[in-house]
Amino acid sequence: MSQPSASDDLKVDAASIEKSLADLWRSEKQDGQKAITRAALWNVVAHTWTAEDHSHATDTLGRASASVPQRTIVIRAEPKGRDDIASWISANCHLLGGNRQVCSEEIAITASGESVEHIPPLVSALLLPDMPVAVWWLGDLPSAHHQYVETLLEPADRLIVDSTHFDSAADLELISRIAEDTTTAPADLSWVRLEEWRTATAAMFDSFRMRQRLPSLRSIRVVSGGENRFGERAEGLLFVSWLHAQLGMEIAFELIGGAPKRGIEEIELTFDGASATVRRDRERGVIVATADGEERAVDCIARVLERKTADLIVRQLKKPESDRVYLKALRVARRLAPSL
Repeated sequence: MSQPSASDDLKVDAASIEKSLADLWRSEKQDGQKAITRAALWNVVAHTWTAEDHSHATDTLGRASASVPQRTIVIRAEPKGRDDIASWISANCHLLGGNRQVCSEEIAITASGESVEHIPPLVSALLLPDMPVAVWWLGDLPSAHHQYVETLLEPADRLIVDSTHFDSAADLELISRIAEDTTTAPADLSWVRLEEWRTATAAMFDSFRMRQRLPSLRSIRVVSGGENRFGERAEGLLFVSWLHAQLGMEIAFELIGGAPKRGIEEIELTFDGASATVRRDRERGVIVATADGEERAVDCIARVLERKTADLIVRQLKKPESDRVYLKALRVARRLAPSL
């Protein structure tokens, strides 16, 4: 991937963003020494609550635009601040060789106080027509501003969240309602990180002997790291919900915290008279599945761990259709979450 370059952020009036972008591209073409192509395949809206997340979103989508050219709109909302709204524009450019650049647009908007309510209509006005819309929601979903969330999501084809940052089961309720009642397809980065565990678990049941044991599965125990809060247990909950959904039966489960590093460390499945484990081997860089004393290493963990957030975002943009397996697991997770 080429290294991105960015023009300096230019502060502009919110009412004249489109005109300012046209002026920016005109000046880039006149002043630049390289051939510039202005490109966009998606509208990507990143919503943040803090300056730290705003900076993270800007950097992440700047990198992602090399693989998926986009009009990026990064929002920072501060409902408790004094009434104010401000905006900036810039260009993210990537060298393609042959003295050529492909550039994507970035719009940054900060709003505070009652001005936050102006964000959804402003964003809608800035979306490029006839292009899909993805909203990446950083941090926790608001428990008291569902109308604000739903208005911002009205034009969205894709909603990208990370349930690691959720603080309660109510967030899963909101995501489930969006999946069921709108045309917006949700995606969870926690679910994407589970791919290695789902692959290893499914591979363990490739043998006929192990498949015969599935009806006698009695309990699931998931050991994870991080703090003992809802978001830190989200991956474990999604894994359990995936098994419930795929097997079509409810199984007793236990989510254990306290592992030294974030994310799932080990999964234990208990059957009538037998057990199996799936664990992370960090030294070997694999996920290891063990049953009846036989060990099988699934060599996919290194690939997954190398993915930065930008790579996970790109994957969602390149597969815009709904993940049916995730939606089945989400429905189960919504039902199981209150018991945590």
